[in-house]
Amino acid sequence: MSDIVVCCTDGSPVSLDAIRAGLSLLDRGRWSVRIVTVVPDIVIDPGMPGPMPGGAFTTGLTATDLVAAREQAIDIGHTIVTQAARQLGLEPDAAEVLMGAPGPAVVDHLVAVGASLVIAGTRGLGGAARLVLGSVSDHLVRHAPCPVLVGGEDVPVPPVGPVVVCVDGSERSVRAGAAVVPLLARDLPLALATVAAPRRVAAEGAFEEMAERRQAEEAEEILVPAATALGVPDTEFLSLTGEDAADALVTLARTQPVRVLVIGSRGHGGFVRAVLGSTADRVAREAPCLVCVVPMAE
Repeated sequence: MSDIVVCCTDGSPVSLDAIRAGLSLLDRGRWSVRIVTVVPDIVIDPGMPGPMPGGAFTTGLTATDLVAAREQAIDIGHTIVTQAARQLGLEPDAAEVLMGAPGPAVVDHLVAVGASLVIAGTRGLGGAARLVLGSVSDHLVRHAPCPVLVGGEDVPVPPVGPVVVCVDGSERSVRAGAAVVPLLARDLPLALATVAAPRRVAAEGAFEEMAERRQAEEAEEILVPAATALGVPDTEFLSLTGEDAADALVTLARTQPVRVLVIGSRGHGGFVRAVLGSTADRVAREAPCLVCVVPMAE
């Protein structure tokens, strides 16, 4: 990986706020920040003009007109991305226009530059976009080769609270934290969280105390080794309870300040990672804070 952080924008307030919030987590002196937007490619087609798979738009224009149409699309993209760079305090040469389908074009760019992190909004121009499979943030969460930091319209700028790394006792979840923590500014507060299922059998008195103590011990059996592996033995521990990990993490972010939730996504383009409704997907969609999804191969 390089020292490059890529920020994706369509010029919307949501995407710009997500980028502002995300950049506030970084030690800017360590990173080269680039901002990109994507415009559709335009190809000649003798049939009915319209959108095509792969981010192309067909047209019956002549070759000369086609060149002009492409240049116009690039000019529009350039206006969007340079205005965004100015609003974010970035240099004009940090802005770049990509062409093609937004999600795949950004992923190809991340691979080409060896990006260490990508930042995007979970909604852009139109709230329904967040619910559409294949939108940019959805595509990045599933296919990006690096950690993906996403934020929606509810994210405060700047964000407050701890960076919460979610672990489940697996080496994969610890690797997710290890991939993200070094990217962030060193003075940010950090916490480790794990989610346990609620007790199945009702208990009272001494039995209830014993069950609660055992549950706390089981949480520590996950959190202590994770803290040691991450080199943060004195960090805050959050032992959450819930039938569903995504629900518990979203509830945490709704009930107390959380700067960012860091969570691993299983697989790298495989079926498990592609299933809508996985923990990482749901947390990225529903949490009112920044969420960093880390692609981790099994």
